[in-house]
Amino acid sequence: PGAADRPFYTNWGIDPRGIARALLSLPTGHVQGGSTLTQQLVKNFFLTPERTLRRKAIELVMAVLLELHYSKQEILETYLNEIYLGQDRDRAIHGVGLAAQFYFDKPVQRLTIAESALLVALVRGPAYYDPYRHPQRALERRNLVLREAREQGAISAAEYQAARATGLGLNPRPSTGTTPYPAFVDLVHRQLRRDYDEDDLRSEGLRIFSTLDPRVQSAAEHALADRLAAFDRQGRFGKPGLEGAVVVADPQTGEVQAVVGGRDPRYQGFNRALDAQRQIGSLFKPAIYLTALEDPARYTLATPLDDSKFVWQPPNSEPWRPENYDRQFHGQVPLYVALAHSYNVAAARLGTTLGLDKVLDTARKLGISTALPQYPSTLLGAANLAPFEVAQMYQTIASGGFRSPLHAIRDVTTADGRPLKRYPLAVAQAFAPDPMYLLTAALQDVVREGTAQSLANWLPSALGVAGKTGTTNEQRDAWFAGFTGAHVAVVWVGYDDNRPARLLGATAALPVWGEMMAALEPEAVDFPRPESIEQAVIDRQSGLLADASCPGAIEL
Repeated sequence: PGAADRPFYTNWGIDPRGIARALLSLPTGHVQGGSTLTQQLVKNFFLTPERTLRRKAIELVMAVLLELHYSKQEILETYLNEIYLGQDRDRAIHGVGLAAQFYFDKPVQRLTIAESALLVALVRGPAYYDPYRHPQRALERRNLVLREAREQGAISAAEYQAARATGLGLNPRPSTGTTPYPAFVDLVHRQLRRDYDEDDLRSEGLRIFSTLDPRVQSAAEHALADRLAAFDRQGRFGKPGLEGAVVVADPQTGEVQAVVGGRDPRYQGFNRALDAQRQIGSLFKPAIYLTALEDPARYTLATPLDDSKFVWQPPNSEPWRPENYDRQFHGQVPLYVALAHSYNVAAARLGTTLGLDKVLDTARKLGISTALPQYPSTLLGAANLAPFEVAQMYQTIASGGFRSPLHAIRDVTTADGRPLKRYPLAVAQAFAPDPMYLLTAALQDVVREGTAQSLANWLPSALGVAGKTGTTNEQRDAWFAGFTGAHVAVVWVGYDDNRPARLLGATAALPVWGEMMAALEPEAVDFPRPESIEQAVIDRQSGLLADASCPGAIEL
């Protein structure tokens, strides 16, 4: 470590001269005195940075105890793995291993003498000798370390001359902070903490293999940032400052491919994808229709639903009078039309007929773990969920009823590659394939002829994309959740202060989703049709069987 502790291998972890200086400085109230390497390790690992005589005494005792219980080599190794060696934006560089990667883009085993000397030079003052900001100062300090090493016999005169003749040789890549994907890494950290102690994550040198797909992440980041910037310029939804979040996953495995926590994807702050609890609006409606379609004796896609005026009078509460977005009632409409056009009244009447408890149970089976309010308004999405939890709900739909917990980690190994924990594919069949097939067909109608028709501006209808728009009270939140053959994704757009705006799922969130998916060259949705599903020609108005030649007849 340098001249401050040259007798490291022969002392007992304390410096008598440093102790004397500490005692002499006692009258000042600020204890002075140099510390041995062992004392520095004790201070960094176990103690606070305060400079008092009591803390200094504890430091000395602990240093001696450390020397008694561990070898010099173990102490030095721990010191080298803990020492602070610089700052990479919001990430502190601790240990020579991370420093070697940061400054030279190589493992510590491949460092040259000159590179090793630079890391030693930084011990004295990583900020003062920062080689990126103060290269000349760092070079002079490095050369001093090389001279010390030559005088101590650690390197030969030839090695000294060769090392001194080289430049700093720094990694030219710009600093990135902790990660260029802070929202995704936040998810990784949270899922790791379920299985590992925080101390293990900090000290064991674990290797984490994530499910991140950089191509998907880039598409999600650019689509959100570009669209929100355009909305700000146009002033379409109010004052500038719109925020958003995106979650993308593999519908079959539940592997999370991208997480965007805000319009600035590099900002390591509030992660809206995981923590923004916002009303989900009509994104909840598929739970109602799935509950109905699980009872094929009573409900099919053609079953007429009543979209006339509806008042629900719960016991000891105010009456509930849901309204449609267009302030109109539409009479008798087929089930698939009610979902495609997101009619609130038809959904509310259907949900109360089925039973709120039954619908909420469907929501839990879809993957919503948050306790939902036991109120009829929950049927129309008056419940607060984060985009990540909504993505779990739609993953179950996109997979045909097979719920796979969304996860961001594939494997964890030790530094030498020994597997510690594998994260196997955990799939539970939450629903039979028949009602899921029908629900997917209805969600495809949302895109084909319903509230998400504008998705045709980005994706061809032949892909059979399925999805659902969502808009909340006073247009505070805009959502779009949907899936292709290879991706299930949720987009939320809104203001952090939850102000009333003019946000619609179809005009604020859907364009972000469409632009992102268009960049990914999506696969078509292609579910095999269960044997029990029949095609039938239906009269659009009555929902009854019809002949193909009848006006307005459609095949469902």
